[in-house]
Amino acid sequence: MGSSTQPAAADPPAARRHATTARLAVNGGVPVRARDRRWPAWPVPGPEAADLLAAVLRGDRWAITSPAGTALFERRFAREFAEYVRVRHCVPVDHGSSALVVALEALGLDHGDLVLVPSLTWVASASAVLRAGLVPVLMDVDPATGCVSPEHLDFQTGARAVLAVHWACVMADIPAISAAAAEHGAVVVEDAAQAHGAEWLGKPAGSLALAGCFSMQQSKVLTAGEGGAVVTDDDRLAARLEELRADSRRYTTGDAPQGLELEESASMMGANFCLSEFGAALLCGQLAVLDEQHDVRNRNYEVLSGLLDGVPGVRLLRHRAEQNRLSIYELPIIFDPLPDCMTNAEVADALTAELAVRFYPPREPLSRSRLLRPWTKPTLRPLAERFVDEQRGRRYPNAEYLVRHAVLTHHSALLGTERDVADIAEAVAKVASHRP
Repeated sequence: MGSSTQPAAADPPAARRHATTARLAVNGGVPVRARDRRWPAWPVPGPEAADLLAAVLRGDRWAITSPAGTALFERRFAREFAEYVRVRHCVPVDHGSSALVVALEALGLDHGDLVLVPSLTWVASASAVLRAGLVPVLMDVDPATGCVSPEHLDFQTGARAVLAVHWACVMADIPAISAAAAEHGAVVVEDAAQAHGAEWLGKPAGSLALAGCFSMQQSKVLTAGEGGAVVTDDDRLAARLEELRADSRRYTTGDAPQGLELEESASMMGANFCLSEFGAALLCGQLAVLDEQHDVRNRNYEVLSGLLDGVPGVRLLRHRAEQNRLSIYELPIIFDPLPDCMTNAEVADALTAELAVRFYPPREPLSRSRLLRPWTKPTLRPLAERFVDEQRGRRYPNAEYLVRHAVLTHHSALLGTERDVADIAEAVAKVASHRP
């Protein structure tokens, strides 16, 4: 007589193993991930990083203002990053916020002109507008992407420019935003601080508008600790950018005066936002490994997306179909509805306890940011008054929704193995199914 034993059921996907009764690690339960398993470190120096930095250290050119001699790493990085973004010009600067300031100044707008800025972004996107003598007007975002879209832009304000920010891992629809802006005589600048290497219909982030601004701060996918760049295809704008970041000087097109590669062209008064040779050399090395790291992160993102498919109340923030390549700065996971009796800050704490890697909610919208306080600087008070007036009566329900329902983690968590990704999925499912 044959056995009546049924074949063993296949193991469920990692994201579905935990019963709803499993105690969360934050409440004293067993964590999903053993504490002796380490996550990928960040930043990750490229294989040439030490040699490139040593070359600067041994040389006699630590800044672009040093006497002419050995070829500058700053010029090498500018050339290589322009090729990467597929534009004619790249002007490196010392910080991403400096990139925004000089890009906005180069537009030639009048003092006090209005610039539309998304309410869901880092404070520098708005504070840079003020530093350029302009007034940010905060706009709500698309709840599906976290980015501004044409229907959320209020051109009835008379705004002269739009600062369109790519957020977390999702690109804003720059072609549509540019078309809407053009109808109202406004210009678009891309804030691509979180989007190095992302592509929209095959065109790299930063190349889709008149100018694109990048940050190379420590947490970014391309980093030198601090740094930035502005890219453009516009020759005249590029010349202005060079002067604005180097005290009114540009790279000479002829013989170097007094042994310097900078000439006092002085068509616009600038300031000193120059990137050091150490930062430029390091960026040359990091750019060489950027696409390899993108491939790992993007592959793991797709694995995670599959593991989370069907988990009730959980979804990844999705990019538009036109975005054919991701650049993941942060991984946004949406919990809707939130687990019983939990805020998304508590969800983030619970995931951190399960995985021993930091999860966190998005920062509050700029409309209530503690960091955006222009009235505290006497020179900005006239602009601050206009800023406050322009925000009066505006609401940001979509930004507030994402701030309440999203949980983020840094891109380095996706630089590991598929087992690491399975741990993330398992922890997300465990927390999402939690019942008190």
